Amino acid sequence: HTPFGKPNKVQYTYAERLLDNLVLGADAATTVPQLRAQRRVYAIGDNPAADIAGANRAGWTSILVRTGVFTGAPGTNDATNPANKVVDHVGDAVEWIIESEMQQTR
Repeated sequence: HTPFGKPNKVQYTYAERLLDNLVLGADAATTVPQLRAQRRVYAIGDNPAADIAGANRAGWTSILVRTGVFTGAPGTNDATNPANKVVDHVGDAVEWIIESEMQQTR
C-alpha cells in the first residue's frame, strides 16, 4: 500500500519531473542536475499539514495563504509546519514571488 496525495513525497517528485521535462524539451543541452541547481520552485497553499509540509520536505519555497484552512492572525505562521512566507491572499503570494525573482536577477 502506497499513500498518495499531499504531503507525500511522490507528488512532489512527480511535479519535479514534469518541470524537468518542460525545460529539457526547450533546452536539450541542459542536464537535470543543472536545472535543479538553478531552479526555485514555489508552492502556494492554505493547509500547513498538507501543502506546506509537502513543499518544505521537497525543498521548495512554501507560501501559506490565510484564505482557507489556515486562518492565523497577521504576523503568525503555523507552529508545526511553518511556511517560508505567510500572506493574506494568493495574489499577494504571486506578487511576493515576482518580487523575490526580480531581486534574484539583479
